Amino acid sequence: MRLLKAVFLHIILAAIILGSLALQAADQDWPLLKVSGVMIIMLSAFSVLSLVLWAKGAAIAREIRDRTMTWWWMVAVFLLAISTDRLAVMVLIGGISFMALREYFGLLPNRGLASGRGWFRDRLSVWLCYAAIPMSIWLAYIKWYETFIILVPVYFFLLIPVVFVLQNRTSGTIRALGYISIGLMFFVFCLGHGLFMVNLGGMVLLYCFFLTELRDLLSYWVGKGLNALGERCPKSCFWSGVNAKIAPSVSPKKSWGAGLLTAGLIAGVSTAFVPLFPRFPDGVFDVPFAIVVGFMIGLLGLMGDLVFSMIKRDLGTKDSGTLLPGHGGMIDRVDSLVLTVPITFHLIFWRYF
Repeated sequence: MRLLKAVFLHIILAAIILGSLALQAADQDWPLLKVSGVMIIMLSAFSVLSLVLWAKGAAIAREIRDRTMTWWWMVAVFLLAISTDRLAVMVLIGGISFMALREYFGLLPNRGLASGRGWFRDRLSVWLCYAAIPMSIWLAYIKWYETFIILVPVYFFLLIPVVFVLQNRTSGTIRALGYISIGLMFFVFCLGHGLFMVNLGGMVLLYCFFLTELRDLLSYWVGKGLNALGERCPKSCFWSGVNAKIAPSVSPKKSWGAGLLTAGLIAGVSTAFVPLFPRFPDGVFDVPFAIVVGFMIGLLGLMGDLVFSMIKRDLGTKDSGTLLPGHGGMIDRVDSLVLTVPITFHLIFWRYF
C-alpha cells in the first residue's frame, strides 16, 4: 500500500513538472525554461546522491532524501504557478505568508499573547493580520503600488493598538503588541513584497527565490569546508579570523568567513541571470548591478537565517514546525526570504522602474 501511494505521488509530481515545462515551452519563455531545467538537474543530482547514501547505509541518507523530496514538491508547485498566471503566483505567495504567520502565532500561545479566556481578545488582532494578506494580494494584482506599500506598515500597524484600546486593555499590551506587530511586518509586509515583485516580471521573483535558497545550500558546505581547513591550522591567525563567529549565542556555527564567501559566490551566480532578464523600462540588468544585488541577497539571507535563529532560541524551539519533512516548518524555509525579498524588490524597482 505504501509503495502504491509513493508511486502515485511520484506520478503526480512528474505530471506537475512536465506540465509546467510544457506551458513554458508553449509561451516560448526560454529564460524561465532554462532556469527550470537547472533546478531540475540540481534536484536530480541530490536524488541520486540520496540513493547512493541510502545504499551505503549512511546515517544522513534519510535526511537528504526527505529534504530533496520536499524540495521537489516545492519547486513543482512554484514552477506550475509561475508558468500559468500572475494571480496564481500571488495566491501561492499569499498562501506561504499565511502558513508562516499561522505557524509563528502557533509558537506563542503562552508567551506574548494572552492565554486562557484572554486569548480570545488577541484573536481579533490576529485575524486582522490574516485579513491583510488577501488585501495585499488584491492591491498587488491591480498594481496600486502606493496603497500596497503603506497598507500594512501604516494602516494595519496603527489599527492593532487602536483595537487594544477599544478592548479596554492595560496589562500585557506592550508584549502582545510586539509579538503581533513582528509577525505582521515579517510575514505579511516583508514577505508580501514578493506579491508586487511578480509585477516586475516572473524572472525577478524566480531570481530572488533561487539565489536565496541556493545561499542556504551553499552556506552549509562552505561552512564545513572552512571549519575543516581551520582545524588543520588551529594556531593560524588567518583561519581564526575567517572562522570568527558572527553571533555564537544565536548560532554557534555561523562564521563571518563562510557568510561573506557564500555571499561572494551568490554574487557570481547572480551574473548568470543577466542575459535571462527582459528589458526593463529604465534599462537592462547589467553585470555590476547583478553583483551588488547578488551580494546583498547572500548577506541578507545570512542575516535572515540568524534573526529567526535568535527568535527560535528565545522561544526554546529548534524548528518552527513539521510541515516540510527534512526542513522543519514553513518559517524554517522562508526565514531568509523575509529579508532578501523586500530589499531585492526595492533595489530593482529603484534602478529600473
